[in-house]
Parts: sequence; structure tokens; C-alpha cells
Amino acid sequence: MSNTILQTGGRAFQKFVADLTENLSKPTGKFIRDLLCGILFSDDLVLTNVASKVPHNRTITAIAKRLRRHLASIRFIPKVVLFGYLRLLRRRLDRDSLFIVDLTDIAKPYARKMENIALVRDGDKGQLVTGYWCFEAYVLDKQRIIWPVLLWPYSLEAEGQLSENEQILRLLSLLDEYFGEAFGVYVFDRGFDRLSLIEPFLASKRHFIVRQRGDRMVVLANGMHVILGDLVEHLLAQTGSWLVHARLYLPNVRKPLYLVAYQTPGYDKPVMLLSDMVAENFDLALRIRSRYLQRWDCETSIQFLKSRMGLERFAVRRYRSMQRLVFMASLAMGFLSFLQSHCKNIRRRMNDHLRYCREPKGFWFYRLLIALNDAFCRRATMSLSAWCKPP
Repeated sequence: MSNTILQTGGRAFQKFVADLTENLSKPTGKFIRDLLCGILFSDDLVLTNVASKVPHNRTITAIAKRLRRHLASIRFIPKVVLFGYLRLLRRRLDRDSLFIVDLTDIAKPYARKMENIALVRDGDKGQLVTGYWCFEAYVLDKQRIIWPVLLWPYSLEAEGQLSENEQILRLLSLLDEYFGEAFGVYVFDRGFDRLSLIEPFLASKRHFIVRQRGDRMVVLANGMHVILGDLVEHLLAQTGSWLVHARLYLPNVRKPLYLVAYQTPGYDKPVMLLSDMVAENFDLALRIRSRYLQRWDCETSIQFLKSRMGLERFAVRRYRSMQRLVFMASLAMGFLSFLQSHCKNIRRRMNDHLRYCREPKGFWFYRLLIALNDAFCRRATMSLSAWCKPP
């Protein structure tokens, strides 16, 4: 089975890279092909380890030097690569596709000489450490396969860096630039409950679902001002239902928004969602809740990227190189999404349930990566030569 998986993966990889690099020069295409292949078969983003998995008859040092040089080159334009990737992804989406957006941390507690390193909150340890913030966006396609759309780390200490809100809006505008306005539904967690973000969302006609903290002042249809959390408690007590909905407004905003709140067993506080999509009845409110619940795929994806792709294990000092390396790691995960979408029977080929089902059930990225790495270890480096040859 190992040889079959490598051959199937190799053919899919060639097609994926060909679509990705269609409008790029040959040296840039070769760099992307080698870097993605190395990331997939190494456990981290240390360039010497990545270079050791690239099947070329050159020294590891020479390959790592070439990768490092391309990452820092002004000729490598991530936006062009991103749009090539989105072009491949676009035909698998529709106007109701669910985009899941969040912020995460890339913790580097022992780093001292990395450029623009700053303090971030380590979500795992619950404390401040040195590192970078990272914008992450994913999308669910028509087959319910999750695809990473964009991962982009940033530092608020970097020269010319604007506020975090401006950074978020700038990255979201890249997606609007390609997909157009009002494409998809964007789901955000409580960290995006900011008026400085919600107002631009409304101006850009972006359909959104934002989880609320509950401390926001809102305006009811009769003109009464009330705290959102108090309104939800009143509605739950008045209706006796586990799910409530209401039409409301933000102060000085004329467009109506819709509140959907529900209680979860085992939790005292209800979940409060604010959306621009109509929720005038129970069924529409339930649909908004169902869309929000799929946000958990974002948490599973970033955990996969950190644990299996080594998102926090890299050793480049230059800020620009670090951003591009993390961006390319997200494209490596994108190939695994492409493999599941392109090869319909890839799951049936991995028939070793004892080996490939130990990780979280339903998240096939772990199983695919374990299967590919097992096949690589059994067939040696020569098996990857077909992955990295020019099409």
C-alpha cells in the first residue's frame, strides 16, 4: 500500500503545484515545489530538516541556502501565490461557503534574535511569551472538506505595522479582492467582537456571524437601549426555550442585525451570536447556530499545523522570511485538502485502522500525513523524485 499512496500522492502533488505555479517563473515554481515537498515530509519548519527531504543530488546545506534565499527574495510575491491557490480552491466553493477566521499565537519563548519578536499570549499555557500573532482563515468546500485559506503571522512591533484591526481588515480585503463582495459567510469568535471590525464588515457587505462577549450596548426595534447580555437573559427567561433570537441595531448603525443565543448543557452562560443574516424564526436561528458550531474545525486545523507541520518550530531570523514560511506551511496543508478532494478513494486505500485512526476521528489530515510519511520511510528518498520533477 505504501508505494500506491506515494504514487497517488505524487500525481496529485504534481497537479496541485502545476495549478499553483501556473503564472510564476520556473525558478519560483521549483522553489515552491521543493519547499512544499520538504514541509510535508519533515516534522518542523527548520530549513535544514526541510532540505533533507528534498530529493535532489545536492548537499543539504546548499538546498537549505537556496530555500532561505528564495524566502527572503523580493521576487517571491506571496499575493501571486495566494491568488493561484485561491483559483484552484474557487471552483470547489459557492456563495454560501463557510469561512472560519481566528487569531492564534506562534509562541517562541526561547527566541532572542528573531526580527520584530513581541509579546503574545500563549493559549496553551495561558501566559505571555515572546512570539508572533497569526491571522488564520479556513473554508469548508462543497464536500465539507476544510481548506486553509490564509495563514499570515504579524508583529505589532514591526516597522510600519498599523493596529491589529487594520491588519485583520487588510488580510480580509485580499479575500474580497479575489472572491468579490458578499461571497461566503464569515464566522468569527469573541476576539472579533469589536465595533471597529463589525462596522467595516457591514460596509463591505460581508455576511458574518460574530460571537459576542455580552457587554455591548444594542438598540431594540422600539428604540430602547439595553446591554446585550441582559437582553439574552430576559429572552431566555421569558420564552423558556434553549434558543432565542431577536432583531436589533447597533448605536448609530441603521442596518438591522440579528441576535441568536442558545444555552449549552454544562455551561452557565449562553452563547451569543450577532449576524447580518436574517433570523426572524426558530429555523433560521438554528441555521446560524449550526454554522457557528462548525467553527471548531478551525481549532482542530491549527492544532494539526502546530503539532504535525511544526508551525512553531522554525529557525529563520528575518521577519519577512518567517511570514512566508508560515504561509507556505498552510499551503502544504492545502495540498492534503486537495488530495482528499481530488482522489475520492484515498481514504479507502488507508486500510490500517490501528495505525491511522489514533488521532482525532473525522480529521483525516493526521491520517493522510502519517500514511505518506510511513510510505516515504519504507520506500526511501528516491520515491520522492517524481514529486519534485518539473511537470
